Amino acid sequence: MQHEDRAPSYDHEHKGELRISWEDFDTLCRKLALMVQAYDPQVIIGIAKGGVLPAAVLASILRREFYPIRLSRRHDDQVVRDTPELLLGPPPTIAGQRVLLVDDIVVGGATLALARQACLDQGAAQIRTATLFAHSFSRFPDYVALVSDALIVAPWDREVLCGDQFVPHPEYEAQRGDEPHR
Repeated sequence: MQHEDRAPSYDHEHKGELRISWEDFDTLCRKLALMVQAYDPQVIIGIAKGGVLPAAVLASILRREFYPIRLSRRHDDQVVRDTPELLLGPPPTIAGQRVLLVDDIVVGGATLALARQACLDQGAAQIRTATLFAHSFSRFPDYVALVSDALIVAPWDREVLCGDQFVPHPEYEAQRGDEPHR
């Protein structure tokens, strides 16, 4: 299922908020594992940061090799680029392999497209994509565990360390229209 080619900004309007627990995360990873098992990937690649977590879990469940790559619009957790940049590519060992490329969420698809091209450049035989989350207006990956237009708050992103205290992630607070914690 593909949607028209559009990449909403990070501040697109959400319909409510969906807080994902670690138990929800486990359930969604298991759902993805069932979805991708017929593809039988030989290698699973997680896009850092958020895609590494579900990719590592999938690699463990499916007993496959796991590698991280890093593509980001961010530096020091601040958005500094309009488009993602490849900072750490896939290893040459993926040549001739069936690759499952995993990220936590897809919106416009630019990160997955760049990661896919990097895997092709390393000689991957076949590539499919999977994400935990997608919005209804997203460019869909081959496999997605949950579609929601809510602001999705992942358990690993819920709070950040500020000094010696954990506080709500400022980006989520800004999305809610609240003042970020300092």
